[in-house]
Amino acid sequence: MSIALDFPEFPFEEPPGSISCLQKPWNGVLVRVDHIHFTTGDKVTFDVTVYSDTAGQILAAKTQGVVRVTADTTSVSYTIPWDGVLDAVAEGSITVLYTLAPVDGSTPSTSQEAMVQYSRQQPGGTVCGPDS
Repeated sequence: MSIALDFPEFPFEEPPGSISCLQKPWNGVLVRVDHIHFTTGDKVTFDVTVYSDTAGQILAAKTQGVVRVTADTTSVSYTIPWDGVLDAVAEGSITVLYTLAPVDGSTPSTSQEAMVQYSRQQPGGTVCGPDS
């Protein structure tokens, strides 16, 4: 039996629905799943796609992160990496979904996709990054 999964969240969106230079994306962008009962040994796979447009149509980068749950919990987090992923665009969008593979071998469940706008553009036309 599959379980209904909540949307992944971007807990440091600022303003809501947006990741910008304020979040220092060169340190990675946190994605969190809350309010789900995770059991020790569950595997949570985050599928991240970065687009070079705000509509999520022009693919710029993809990555996948696997988190093994090490203790019973109701929250699992993954940090989207900078190198080769978040540094791929100066402005666009990020989508994330995740799949929960329960340790008990029951059928994996996949969440719906969450999207956030992403911009490293600053006033005056400069682009923020680890060296700026």
